[in-house]
Amino acid sequence: MKQLLILAAAILICASAASGQSDTAGNLMVSDSLPAPADSYKSAPAAQARSGEYKKWEFFGGYSAMSFDNLGGDTNNAAVNDVLDDKNTLRGFNLALTYNFHRYIGVKFDYSLHLREDNFSRTAGSGTIDTTVQNFLGGIQFKNNSEDGPRFKPFAHALFGVATQKIDIDSPQLPALLGVNDFSINETSFSMAFGGGVDIKLNDRFDVRAGQIDWNIIRRGDQQFPGVLPGQTLVLPNTRQDNLRLSIGIVIH
Repeated sequence: MKQLLILAAAILICASAASGQSDTAGNLMVSDSLPAPADSYKSAPAAQARSGEYKKWEFFGGYSAMSFDNLGGDTNNAAVNDVLDDKNTLRGFNLALTYNFHRYIGVKFDYSLHLREDNFSRTAGSGTIDTTVQNFLGGIQFKNNSEDGPRFKPFAHALFGVATQKIDIDSPQLPALLGVNDFSINETSFSMAFGGGVDIKLNDRFDVRAGQIDWNIIRRGDQQFPGVLPGQTLVLPNTRQDNLRLSIGIVIH
C-alpha cells in the first residue's frame, strides 16, 4: 500500500511539472505571435517622410538701405559733378517671392525701391536732388528649405534684370548754379545682384531675415541731353555703378 502511495505521488509531481512547462511554452508562442505596437511601425516612416519634405513657397518683405554709387564725376559739367559728388545712402524696402522646386534650389523674383531727397547750397543759390532707384530682378536662390531644417538657414542668390534710375535736380537758380537749363534723368539699365544672408526660424510659418547683403551692379548706357547746356550737349557716358544693398525683415512660408 505504501508503495502505491509513493508511486501515485511521483506521478502527480511529474504531471504538475509537465503542465508548467506547457504553459510557459504557450505563453512564449502567444507573445511571439502578437503584433508590435502600431507606433513602432508609424514612427520611422513618418520621420522619413517629414525629412523628405521641403517648403515650396517663400515670401520676404522688409526694410532696405542702399549705398548708391551716384553720377558725380560722370558728366561733362563740373558744376553738376560737384553737386552729385557724394555716395548717398538711399532708403526703402525690398520684396521677394521664391518658388522652391528642389530642397536646396528655388526660382526667385526680387523687387526693391530706394529713395532719397538731398538739399544743396552754393554761392549762387540752393536746390534739391531727388533720387529714385528701382530693381526688377530674377534668378536662383540656394538654401536649405527642409521642413525639419536647422534654425539658422544661410542662403545665397544670383539675380539678373533691369534697374530704373530717376535723378532730378531742382532749383529756381538752376542756370546760375549749374549752368544748365534742366537736369532730369530717367533711365532703364541692365542690373545684377549677387549676395545672400541668413534667416532665423521662429516657427513653421515665419522666419526672421537677420541680414541680407547684395552687390548691386547697374550697367548704365550712354546718354546725351541736347539743349540742357547752353549751346552744348550734356553727356553721361557708359559706366558701371557698384551699389551695396542691405535688407532685413520677415520671411513667410
